[in-house]
Amino acid sequence: MDMGIAKKFVSLVDRSHTIAGQPFSPATGVDIPKGLYGTVHYGIMVPGLPEPFRFLNIIVLIGQPKARLFANPHLIETSAKDTANLLVGSATATPDHFQGYSVQRDCEFKPDGSYLKFGNDLVIEGQYPNFSVVREGHDFNLQLSLRATDKIAHFSRMVGGLYDHWSILCEYQGVIEQHGEKTELQGLCTYEYARAMNVNLPFRFFTYQIINIDENTQVLMVEVLGPFNMEVQRRVYVRTLDDHGGIYSKGFDFKVHTFESEEVVTPNGVRMRLPGQFSWRVEDDEGVELITIEGDCNQDFNYGMTAGYAGSYHYKGRFKGQAISGTGYIEYIDLRGK
Repeated sequence: MDMGIAKKFVSLVDRSHTIAGQPFSPATGVDIPKGLYGTVHYGIMVPGLPEPFRFLNIIVLIGQPKARLFANPHLIETSAKDTANLLVGSATATPDHFQGYSVQRDCEFKPDGSYLKFGNDLVIEGQYPNFSVVREGHDFNLQLSLRATDKIAHFSRMVGGLYDHWSILCEYQGVIEQHGEKTELQGLCTYEYARAMNVNLPFRFFTYQIINIDENTQVLMVEVLGPFNMEVQRRVYVRTLDDHGGIYSKGFDFKVHTFESEEVVTPNGVRMRLPGQFSWRVEDDEGVELITIEGDCNQDFNYGMTAGYAGSYHYKGRFKGQAISGTGYIEYIDLRGK
């Protein structure tokens, strides 16, 4: 397939670029699955935490999707619609960090998504702009309060409502507790929502990364590929607490230079190689380097980022000409060749 034609087709199907820079509307729904929407995702991702945690992610999927890239069919006991899964991950992951649930038997949800309870494992509660997350009674517990801004990144808005996915920049504060020891935290994070119809979107590769440049600025990187490495999305989003920022794709380049020594095998029997060292970059609209990152993964990938892995990496690089370094967050799924 001609990649230029493919790119134009994707831009026609995905209209997210047409609403870039608009503030988040409080009227935006975050409902649980209903009607044509068989799958809904909620996510809270916190990069750059101190050792030993490095990152925190709360990743929810209610209703198993048909897209193989994101599905966990091994969790289904009754039906795809009745199956939810939850990842509570950090670099200090415990054996119960990833769980599957029967929606009817194990969960309690309000239809508008303002209250989500997963067994005795986690509660996400609230409405824009205030949200809270609580996990109690485990070796790894947490209590976070989020205040959302109106700075939104639209990853996808497909025609006909086929698939929508967005992320809001948030400020958070709270406590992580592990083995009885408490660590107080505050900073920038994301609150995310996605919904999908019951169709098999043929994605084959996905990586999503988050870096907090400073206490005010957040950078998101996304690469999604379809069959034959067809570009679905290659973008870098920049936003701050007081600026909606921009979306950049000129000169986008993501390369994995080394992989972990052994393949991983998912609970669904899929083999994939996880990155060890990688780099990515993008230019601004004038063709000047915006950001360049050299990443070295910390070998703390957890399974349960839908049907893939999430972890952290140490990075060095440049942002708008200034040297930067820190700990980034990475999600990674690769089904190419499978």
